[in-house]
Amino acid sequence: MSQQQQQTRGLDREHVFVYFPLTTPTQSSLIYGVVRPNEKYPSAVNVYVVSFEEDAHRQLELLGTWNSDETRPIGKQTWIQIGTQSFYEERLQDSFFDNSKLIKQIRQRSLQWRAWRKAQTHLAYSNLLLMMLCDLFLGFCFSNLFLMLGGPNEVLELFLDSVKVIADNLHVLIESLMGAPVGLKLNRPLSMVLGKFFLYHLYLWKTYIDIIKPVISIVIYISSAFGLIGISFQIALLSDLVTMASLHCYCFYVYAARLFGVTLHGLKSTLRMFGGQKWNPLRSRIDSGDFTWDQLCVGMFIFSTLSLLLPTIFVYYAVFLALRLAVLLLQGTLKRTIWLINSLPIYSVILWILNSPLIAGDARFEPLVNRESTLKLVWIKLPFFLSLKRTLNPSSPAYPSINWGRRLNQIISGDLIYPL
Repeated sequence: MSQQQQQTRGLDREHVFVYFPLTTPTQSSLIYGVVRPNEKYPSAVNVYVVSFEEDAHRQLELLGTWNSDETRPIGKQTWIQIGTQSFYEERLQDSFFDNSKLIKQIRQRSLQWRAWRKAQTHLAYSNLLLMMLCDLFLGFCFSNLFLMLGGPNEVLELFLDSVKVIADNLHVLIESLMGAPVGLKLNRPLSMVLGKFFLYHLYLWKTYIDIIKPVISIVIYISSAFGLIGISFQIALLSDLVTMASLHCYCFYVYAARLFGVTLHGLKSTLRMFGGQKWNPLRSRIDSGDFTWDQLCVGMFIFSTLSLLLPTIFVYYAVFLALRLAVLLLQGTLKRTIWLINSLPIYSVILWILNSPLIAGDARFEPLVNRESTLKLVWIKLPFFLSLKRTLNPSSPAYPSINWGRRLNQIISGDLIYPL
Protein backbone atom coordinates (compact mmCIF):
# COMPACT_ATOMS: atom_id res chain seq x y z
CA MET A 1 0.00 0.00 0.00
CA SER A 2 1.11 3.55 -0.63
CA GLN A 3 2.18 5.67 2.31
CA GLN A 4 0.61 8.82 0.88
CA GLN A 5 -3.12 9.41 0.99
CA GLN A 6 -4.89 11.19 -1.79
CA GLN A 7 -8.23 12.71 -0.85
CA THR A 8 -11.14 12.65 1.54
CA ARG A 9 -14.46 11.48 0.15
CA GLY A 10 -16.69 12.58 2.96
CA LEU A 11 -16.55 13.77 6.53
CA ASP A 12 -19.03 13.35 9.37
CA ARG A 13 -18.96 13.13 13.12
CA GLU A 14 -18.51 9.36 13.32
CA HIS A 15 -16.53 8.26 10.26
CA VAL A 16 -14.04 9.64 7.79
CA PHE A 17 -13.95 8.18 4.27
CA VAL A 18 -10.51 8.45 2.70
CA TYR A 19 -9.14 7.49 -0.72
CA PHE A 20 -5.91 5.44 -0.84
CA PRO A 21 -4.41 3.74 -3.89
CA LEU A 22 -3.90 -0.02 -3.56
CA THR A 23 -0.89 -1.81 -5.03
CA THR A 24 -2.29 -5.32 -4.49
CA PRO A 25 -5.76 -6.70 -5.28
CA THR A 26 -8.02 -7.35 -2.32
CA GLN A 27 -11.14 -9.40 -1.73
CA SER A 28 -13.03 -6.51 -0.17
CA SER A 29 -13.31 -2.85 -1.03
CA LEU A 30 -13.56 -1.85 2.64
CA ILE A 31 -10.61 -1.53 4.99
CA TYR A 32 -11.32 -1.02 8.66
CA GLY A 33 -9.04 1.09 10.81
CA VAL A 34 -8.81 4.06 13.13
CA VAL A 35 -7.58 7.66 13.02
CA ARG A 36 -5.06 9.06 15.50
CA PRO A 37 -3.77 12.69 15.72
CA ASN A 38 -0.48 13.43 14.02
CA GLU A 39 2.04 14.68 16.58
CA LYS A 40 4.16 16.53 14.02
CA TYR A 41 1.42 18.25 11.99
CA PRO A 42 -1.68 19.41 13.92
CA SER A 43 -3.73 19.71 10.72
CA ALA A 44 -3.14 16.07 9.74
CA VAL A 45 -4.06 12.69 11.19
CA ASN A 46 -2.45 9.26 10.95
CA VAL A 47 -4.52 6.52 9.37
CA TYR A 48 -4.08 3.03 10.84
CA VAL A 49 -5.49 -0.04 9.15
CA VAL A 50 -6.50 -3.15 11.09
CA SER A 51 -7.79 -5.62 8.53
CA PHE A 52 -10.06 -6.14 5.57
CA GLU A 53 -12.50 -7.88 7.95
CA GLU A 54 -14.69 -5.92 10.32
CA ASP A 55 -14.44 -8.37 13.25
CA ALA A 56 -10.66 -8.93 13.00
CA HIS A 57 -8.51 -7.94 15.98
CA ARG A 58 -4.97 -7.29 14.83
CA GLN A 59 -2.20 -4.88 15.66
CA LEU A 60 -2.63 -1.47 14.08
CA GLU A 61 -0.38 -0.74 11.12
CA LEU A 62 0.24 2.78 9.82
CA LEU A 63 -1.41 3.17 6.43
CA GLY A 64 -0.68 6.82 5.73
CA THR A 65 -1.43 10.43 6.63
CA TRP A 66 -4.55 12.28 5.57
CA ASN A 67 -4.68 15.99 4.83
CA SER A 68 -7.83 17.67 3.56
CA ASP A 69 -5.84 20.03 1.30
CA GLU A 70 -4.63 17.24 -0.96
CA THR A 71 -6.39 16.39 -4.21
CA ARG A 72 -7.56 13.12 -5.65
CA PRO A 73 -5.43 11.68 -8.47
CA ILE A 74 -6.64 9.67 -11.42
CA GLY A 75 -6.22 5.95 -10.94
CA LYS A 76 -7.56 2.92 -9.15
CA GLN A 77 -8.89 3.80 -5.71
CA THR A 78 -10.63 1.99 -2.88
CA TRP A 79 -12.91 3.00 -0.05
CA ILE A 80 -11.43 3.04 3.45
CA GLN A 81 -13.76 3.31 6.44
CA ILE A 82 -12.03 5.01 9.33
CA GLY A 83 -13.75 5.10 12.74
CA THR A 84 -13.08 8.11 14.98
CA GLN A 85 -14.26 7.01 18.40
CA SER A 86 -13.25 7.66 21.96
CA PHE A 87 -11.76 5.05 24.26
CA TYR A 88 -15.06 4.42 26.03
CA GLU A 89 -16.96 4.16 22.76
CA GLU A 90 -14.46 1.58 21.51
CA ARG A 91 -14.78 -0.46 24.73
CA LEU A 92 -18.58 -0.32 24.50
CA GLN A 93 -18.44 -1.33 20.85
CA ASP A 94 -16.11 -4.25 21.56
CA SER A 95 -18.23 -5.44 24.48
CA PHE A 96 -21.63 -5.48 22.76
CA PHE A 97 -22.03 -4.07 19.29
CA ASP A 98 -19.31 -6.18 17.66
CA ASN A 99 -20.89 -9.33 19.10
CA SER A 100 -24.42 -8.67 17.86
CA LYS A 101 -25.22 -9.89 14.36
CA LEU A 102 -28.22 -7.57 14.22
CA ILE A 103 -26.12 -4.46 14.90
CA LYS A 104 -23.59 -5.61 12.30
CA GLN A 105 -26.34 -6.09 9.73
CA ILE A 106 -27.71 -2.61 10.41
CA ARG A 107 -24.23 -1.19 9.82
CA GLN A 108 -23.85 -3.27 6.67
CA ARG A 109 -27.17 -2.04 5.29
CA SER A 110 -26.16 1.57 5.93
CA LEU A 111 -22.94 0.95 3.96
CA GLN A 112 -24.96 -0.67 1.17
CA TRP A 113 -27.28 2.33 1.07
CA ARG A 114 -24.34 4.73 0.78
CA ALA A 115 -22.68 2.59 -1.89
CA TRP A 116 -25.96 2.44 -3.86
CA ARG A 117 -26.39 6.21 -3.76
CA LYS A 118 -22.78 6.77 -4.88
CA ALA A 119 -22.59 3.91 -7.41
CA GLN A 120 -20.77 5.05 -10.54
CA THR A 121 -21.68 2.11 -12.79
CA HIS A 122 -25.04 0.79 -13.88
CA LEU A 123 -24.07 -2.77 -12.93
CA ALA A 124 -23.17 -1.91 -9.32
CA TYR A 125 -26.26 0.30 -8.99
CA SER A 126 -28.61 -2.43 -10.23
CA ASN A 127 -26.98 -5.19 -8.17
CA LEU A 128 -27.35 -3.24 -4.94
CA LEU A 129 -30.90 -2.18 -5.74
CA LEU A 130 -32.11 -5.70 -6.58
CA MET A 131 -30.33 -7.13 -3.55
CA MET A 132 -32.13 -4.77 -1.18
CA LEU A 133 -35.48 -5.26 -2.93
CA CYS A 134 -35.21 -9.06 -2.77
CA ASP A 135 -34.22 -8.82 0.88
CA LEU A 136 -37.33 -6.75 1.56
CA PHE A 137 -39.57 -9.13 -0.39
CA LEU A 138 -38.28 -12.23 1.40
CA GLY A 139 -38.60 -10.46 4.73
CA PHE A 140 -42.22 -9.56 3.97
CA CYS A 141 -42.98 -13.18 3.04
CA PHE A 142 -41.33 -14.41 6.24
CA SER A 143 -43.38 -11.94 8.29
CA ASN A 144 -46.58 -13.31 6.79
CA LEU A 145 -45.44 -16.84 7.59
CA PHE A 146 -44.60 -15.66 11.11
CA LEU A 147 -48.18 -14.43 11.55
CA MET A 148 -49.65 -17.60 10.06
CA LEU A 149 -47.83 -19.68 12.69
CA GLY A 150 -49.68 -17.86 15.46
CA GLY A 151 -47.77 -14.64 15.93
CA PRO A 152 -45.28 -13.67 18.63
CA ASN A 153 -47.05 -15.50 21.48
CA GLU A 154 -46.89 -18.90 19.79
CA VAL A 155 -43.29 -18.36 18.74
CA LEU A 156 -42.38 -17.35 22.32
CA GLU A 157 -43.94 -20.50 23.74
CA LEU A 158 -42.18 -22.61 21.13
CA PHE A 159 -38.85 -20.98 21.95
CA LEU A 160 -39.25 -21.43 25.71
CA ASP A 161 -40.36 -25.05 25.29
CA SER A 162 -37.31 -25.75 23.12
CA VAL A 163 -34.99 -24.19 25.70
CA LYS A 164 -36.62 -26.24 28.45
CA VAL A 165 -36.24 -29.47 26.49
CA ILE A 166 -32.56 -28.70 25.84
CA ALA A 167 -31.97 -27.94 29.52
CA ASP A 168 -33.73 -31.16 30.63
CA ASN A 169 -31.75 -33.27 28.17
CA LEU A 170 -28.54 -31.61 29.32
CA HIS A 171 -29.47 -32.39 32.93
CA VAL A 172 -29.92 -36.07 32.05
CA LEU A 173 -26.61 -36.04 30.15
CA ILE A 174 -24.68 -34.60 33.10
CA GLU A 175 -26.23 -37.14 35.48
CA SER A 176 -25.17 -39.94 33.14
CA LEU A 177 -21.61 -38.57 33.09
CA MET A 178 -21.58 -38.68 36.88
CA GLY A 179 -22.08 -42.45 36.68
CA ALA A 180 -20.51 -44.77 34.12
CA PRO A 181 -21.32 -43.36 30.66
CA VAL A 182 -21.32 -46.07 27.94
CA GLY A 183 -19.51 -48.38 30.33
CA LEU A 184 -16.52 -46.09 30.90
CA LYS A 185 -14.92 -46.30 34.32
CA LEU A 186 -14.20 -42.72 35.28
CA ASN A 187 -12.71 -41.21 38.39
CA ARG A 188 -15.84 -41.12 40.53
CA PRO A 189 -14.89 -38.34 43.02
CA LEU A 190 -13.79 -35.99 40.22
CA SER A 191 -16.81 -36.93 38.11
CA MET A 192 -19.17 -36.16 41.00
CA VAL A 193 -17.50 -32.80 41.65
CA LEU A 194 -17.67 -31.78 37.99
CA GLY A 195 -21.22 -33.07 37.65
CA LYS A 196 -22.50 -31.10 40.64
CA PHE A 197 -20.64 -28.04 39.41
CA PHE A 198 -22.31 -28.19 35.99
CA LEU A 199 -25.73 -29.04 37.46
CA TYR A 200 -25.55 -25.95 39.66
CA HIS A 201 -24.77 -23.79 36.63
CA LEU A 202 -27.63 -25.44 34.77
CA TYR A 203 -29.92 -24.44 37.63
CA LEU A 204 -28.62 -20.87 37.32
CA TRP A 205 -29.32 -21.02 33.59
CA LYS A 206 -32.96 -22.01 34.15
CA THR A 207 -33.32 -19.10 36.57
CA TYR A 208 -31.72 -16.84 33.98
CA ILE A 209 -34.29 -17.91 31.37
CA ASP A 210 -37.15 -17.09 33.75
CA ILE A 211 -35.65 -13.64 34.38
CA ILE A 212 -35.11 -12.73 30.72
CA LYS A 213 -38.48 -14.11 29.56
CA PRO A 214 -39.97 -10.58 29.24
CA VAL A 215 -36.90 -9.50 27.26
CA ILE A 216 -37.27 -12.46 24.89
CA SER A 217 -40.94 -11.59 24.44
CA ILE A 218 -40.03 -8.02 23.45
CA VAL A 219 -37.31 -9.28 21.08
CA ILE A 220 -39.74 -11.62 19.34
CA TYR A 221 -42.27 -8.82 18.95
CA ILE A 222 -39.56 -6.64 17.44
CA SER A 223 -38.51 -9.43 15.08
CA SER A 224 -41.92 -9.36 13.43
CA ALA A 225 -41.32 -5.70 12.58
CA PHE A 226 -37.78 -6.35 11.33
CA GLY A 227 -39.24 -8.54 8.61
CA LEU A 228 -40.49 -5.39 6.92
CA ILE A 229 -36.90 -4.20 6.33
CA GLY A 230 -35.43 -7.50 5.16
CA ILE A 231 -35.05 -11.17 5.92
CA SER A 232 -31.33 -10.68 6.60
CA PHE A 233 -32.25 -8.71 9.74
CA GLN A 234 -34.48 -11.54 10.95
CA ILE A 235 -31.70 -14.07 10.36
CA ALA A 236 -29.29 -11.83 12.28
CA LEU A 237 -31.79 -11.53 15.12
CA LEU A 238 -32.24 -15.32 15.11
CA SER A 239 -28.47 -15.71 15.41
CA ASP A 240 -28.47 -13.41 18.45
CA LEU A 241 -31.31 -15.44 19.99
CA VAL A 242 -29.34 -18.64 19.45
CA THR A 243 -26.36 -17.03 21.19
CA MET A 244 -28.57 -16.00 24.08
CA ALA A 245 -30.24 -19.40 24.37
CA SER A 246 -26.96 -21.33 24.23
CA LEU A 247 -25.13 -19.25 26.81
CA HIS A 248 -25.07 -22.14 29.29
CA CYS A 249 -23.56 -24.49 26.69
CA TYR A 250 -20.85 -21.94 26.02
CA CYS A 251 -20.09 -21.58 29.75
CA PHE A 252 -19.89 -25.37 30.15
CA TYR A 253 -17.56 -25.57 27.18
CA VAL A 254 -15.29 -22.82 28.54
CA TYR A 255 -15.01 -24.54 31.92
CA ALA A 256 -14.26 -27.94 30.39
CA ALA A 257 -11.86 -26.54 27.78
CA ARG A 258 -9.88 -24.56 30.34
CA LEU A 259 -9.65 -27.56 32.65
CA PHE A 260 -8.58 -29.81 29.78
CA GLY A 261 -6.03 -27.27 28.55
CA VAL A 262 -4.50 -26.80 32.01
CA THR A 263 -4.24 -30.58 32.40
CA LEU A 264 -2.46 -30.94 29.06
CA HIS A 265 -0.15 -28.06 29.92
CA GLY A 266 0.72 -29.70 33.24
CA LEU A 267 1.47 -33.02 31.56
CA LYS A 268 3.60 -31.30 28.94
CA SER A 269 5.57 -29.37 31.56
CA THR A 270 6.26 -32.45 33.69
CA LEU A 271 7.33 -34.47 30.65
CA ARG A 272 9.70 -31.65 29.73
CA MET A 273 11.04 -31.73 33.28
CA PHE A 274 11.79 -35.45 33.03
CA GLY A 275 13.84 -34.71 29.91
CA GLY A 276 15.93 -32.08 31.70
CA GLN A 277 14.28 -29.15 29.91
CA LYS A 278 12.23 -26.15 30.92
CA TRP A 279 10.34 -23.37 29.18
CA ASN A 280 11.99 -19.94 29.19
CA PRO A 281 9.18 -17.34 29.01
CA LEU A 282 11.61 -14.43 28.57
CA ARG A 283 13.09 -15.79 25.35
CA SER A 284 10.08 -17.90 24.36
CA ARG A 285 12.11 -21.04 23.91
CA ILE A 286 13.02 -24.31 25.62
CA ASP A 287 16.26 -24.31 27.62
CA SER A 288 18.05 -27.02 29.53
CA GLY A 289 17.43 -27.12 33.25
CA ASP A 290 18.90 -28.76 36.33
CA PHE A 291 16.32 -30.27 38.69
CA THR A 292 16.88 -31.74 42.13
CA TRP A 293 15.59 -35.13 43.18
CA ASP A 294 12.85 -33.51 45.28
CA GLN A 295 11.64 -31.52 42.28
CA LEU A 296 11.58 -34.64 40.13
CA CYS A 297 9.57 -36.49 42.80
CA VAL A 298 7.02 -33.66 42.93
CA GLY A 299 6.88 -33.65 39.13
CA MET A 300 6.34 -37.41 39.08
CA PHE A 301 3.50 -37.06 41.59
CA ILE A 302 1.85 -34.30 39.51
CA PHE A 303 2.28 -36.29 36.30
CA SER A 304 0.73 -39.42 37.81
CA THR A 305 -2.21 -37.49 39.25
CA LEU A 306 -2.95 -35.63 36.01
CA SER A 307 -2.59 -38.82 33.95
CA LEU A 308 -5.22 -40.58 36.09
CA LEU A 309 -7.61 -37.62 36.00
CA LEU A 310 -7.19 -36.92 32.27
CA PRO A 311 -9.73 -39.54 31.00
CA THR A 312 -12.52 -38.13 33.18
CA ILE A 313 -11.72 -34.56 32.18
CA PHE A 314 -11.52 -35.56 28.52
CA VAL A 315 -15.00 -37.15 28.60
CA TYR A 316 -16.56 -33.94 29.95
CA TYR A 317 -14.54 -31.89 27.46
CA ALA A 318 -15.59 -34.05 24.50
CA VAL A 319 -19.29 -33.86 25.42
CA PHE A 320 -19.38 -30.09 25.84
CA LEU A 321 -17.14 -29.63 22.80
CA ALA A 322 -19.73 -31.48 20.72
CA LEU A 323 -22.46 -29.16 22.03
CA ARG A 324 -20.29 -26.13 21.26
CA LEU A 325 -19.58 -27.31 17.71
CA ALA A 326 -23.30 -27.90 17.11
CA VAL A 327 -24.10 -24.32 18.15
CA LEU A 328 -21.20 -22.95 16.08
CA LEU A 329 -22.40 -24.91 13.06
CA LEU A 330 -25.84 -23.31 13.32
CA GLN A 331 -24.41 -19.82 13.87
CA GLY A 332 -21.91 -20.26 11.04
CA THR A 333 -24.72 -21.31 8.69
CA LEU A 334 -26.78 -18.24 9.61
CA LYS A 335 -23.73 -15.98 9.23
CA ARG A 336 -22.97 -17.27 5.73
CA THR A 337 -26.62 -16.99 4.77
CA ILE A 338 -26.52 -13.30 5.69
CA TRP A 339 -23.29 -12.91 3.72
CA LEU A 340 -24.91 -14.54 0.69
CA ILE A 341 -27.90 -12.20 0.87
CA ASN A 342 -25.64 -9.15 1.17
CA SER A 343 -23.20 -10.22 -1.54
CA LEU A 344 -25.20 -12.02 -4.22
CA PRO A 345 -25.29 -9.89 -7.41
CA ILE A 346 -28.82 -10.78 -8.53
CA TYR A 347 -28.76 -8.43 -11.52
CA SER A 348 -25.52 -10.03 -12.73
CA VAL A 349 -27.08 -13.49 -12.41
CA ILE A 350 -29.97 -12.38 -14.60
CA LEU A 351 -27.56 -10.93 -17.16
CA TRP A 352 -25.51 -14.15 -17.14
CA ILE A 353 -28.63 -16.23 -17.82
CA LEU A 354 -29.62 -13.90 -20.66
CA ASN A 355 -26.06 -14.01 -22.12
CA SER A 356 -25.72 -10.25 -21.82
CA PRO A 357 -22.46 -8.72 -23.13
CA LEU A 358 -22.32 -6.48 -20.04
CA ILE A 359 -20.63 -9.25 -18.03
CA ALA A 360 -18.79 -10.96 -20.88
CA GLY A 361 -15.26 -11.95 -20.03
CA ASP A 362 -13.63 -11.47 -23.43
CA ALA A 363 -14.36 -11.03 -27.11
CA ARG A 364 -13.08 -12.63 -30.29
CA PHE A 365 -13.59 -12.27 -34.04
CA GLU A 366 -14.98 -15.10 -36.14
CA PRO A 367 -15.35 -15.10 -39.93
CA LEU A 368 -18.88 -15.24 -41.30
CA VAL A 369 -19.97 -18.21 -43.38
CA ASN A 370 -19.57 -17.54 -47.13
CA ARG A 371 -18.17 -14.11 -46.29
CA GLU A 372 -14.57 -14.70 -45.29
CA SER A 373 -13.68 -11.03 -45.66
CA THR A 374 -16.18 -10.09 -42.93
CA LEU A 375 -15.53 -10.75 -39.25
CA LYS A 376 -18.13 -11.18 -36.52
CA LEU A 377 -17.52 -9.99 -32.97
CA VAL A 378 -18.43 -12.77 -30.53
CA TRP A 379 -18.67 -12.29 -26.76
CA ILE A 380 -17.10 -15.05 -24.63
CA LYS A 381 -19.28 -16.01 -21.68
CA LEU A 382 -17.54 -16.35 -18.33
CA PRO A 383 -18.13 -19.35 -16.04
CA PHE A 384 -20.96 -18.73 -13.60
CA PHE A 385 -18.94 -18.61 -10.37
CA LEU A 386 -16.21 -16.49 -11.92
CA SER A 387 -18.85 -14.05 -13.11
CA LEU A 388 -20.31 -13.88 -9.61
CA LYS A 389 -16.89 -13.30 -8.08
CA ARG A 390 -16.17 -10.39 -10.41
CA THR A 391 -19.54 -8.72 -9.82
CA LEU A 392 -19.99 -9.10 -6.06
CA ASN A 393 -21.65 -6.14 -4.41
CA PRO A 394 -18.94 -3.53 -3.74
CA SER A 395 -20.00 -2.98 -0.11
CA SER A 396 -20.07 -6.66 0.83
CA PRO A 397 -17.52 -7.91 3.40
CA ALA A 398 -15.03 -10.65 2.68
CA TYR A 399 -16.29 -14.22 2.77
CA PRO A 400 -15.92 -15.64 6.31
CA SER A 401 -13.49 -18.44 5.49
CA ILE A 402 -12.44 -21.08 8.05
CA ASN A 403 -8.91 -22.20 8.81
CA TRP A 404 -9.62 -25.88 9.45
CA GLY A 405 -6.05 -26.65 10.50
CA ARG A 406 -6.16 -23.96 13.15
CA ARG A 407 -9.57 -25.16 14.37
CA LEU A 408 -8.31 -28.73 14.67
CA ASN A 409 -5.28 -27.55 16.62
CA GLN A 410 -7.56 -25.60 18.98
CA ILE A 411 -9.67 -28.71 19.59
CA ILE A 412 -6.67 -30.92 20.33
CA SER A 413 -4.91 -28.40 22.58
CA GLY A 414 -8.04 -27.34 24.47
CA ASP A 415 -8.01 -23.74 23.25
CA LEU A 416 -11.32 -21.91 23.01
CA ILE A 417 -13.11 -22.03 19.65
CA TYR A 418 -14.74 -18.78 18.70
CA PRO A 419 -17.58 -18.32 16.17
CA LEU A 420 -16.86 -19.75 12.72
